[in-house]
Amino acid sequence: MITQNSDSLSAPLSLPTAVNDLNGGNKLFPVFLKLESLRLVIIGGGNVGLEKTRTILQNSPGTTIKVVGREICSELIRLRNQHHFEIITAPYETWHLDAADIVIVAVNNKQLSAAIRADAKAFGLLVNIADTPSLCDFYLGSIVQKGNVKIAVSTNGKSPTIAKRIKENLQVWLPDDIDTLLENMNVIRGNLDGDFSAKVKALNRITNDMIVAGNYKTSSRRRLLTIAACMLFGFVGVLLVWNIILFYSQAPF
Repeated sequence: MITQNSDSLSAPLSLPTAVNDLNGGNKLFPVFLKLESLRLVIIGGGNVGLEKTRTILQNSPGTTIKVVGREICSELIRLRNQHHFEIITAPYETWHLDAADIVIVAVNNKQLSAAIRADAKAFGLLVNIADTPSLCDFYLGSIVQKGNVKIAVSTNGKSPTIAKRIKENLQVWLPDDIDTLLENMNVIRGNLDGDFSAKVKALNRITNDMIVAGNYKTSSRRRLLTIAACMLFGFVGVLLVWNIILFYSQAPF
């Protein structure tokens, strides 16, 4: 049990230097949810609701989803037929949030969005309001995935376009055989001796050696390409100078 005297309670809270120095920037805390064990309600059956539903199903296809909308677009109905989630074609009512864990609001109506958010907060639910960062408890960032590697990119709601570009570059950078590397590392981890700390040090050393080796190969290849390019241009330059000399030595003046 932690106890405090009256003097410590009245004293200002002293935060670590790193926290005190964090005056700006992205203060969001990244968390990967086991969404398939939660119940999600999406309010809005239009294109934005469709986009949110697709994103959820692409990442956690077993999630229990309920979509509520006065009108439901045909693409969303086709998606429901493939993944068998619930659709309620009706105007939003508070009871639609019953038994929900997380709420995503995708309606083109600011007053309705604010009302749904108020209902969600009254139930103690986390809520995301599409295109309204100030009313969100969480954001749906751009996601990069290759095999078991998943990276979420956030710009703190400032620029989804930049997040998309970062995602595209990471998608190219990650090797296609990343899962093979992960499986090998998992086998190595299972065969290491020692306590947790010793295993962490061993794994850090192994992965660091892999990165250094990769950088060395990349650097060596770049050096070889640079040398080859310099030799090629140098050879072309010699030929050019030689031909100029021959031309002027044979030209009548």
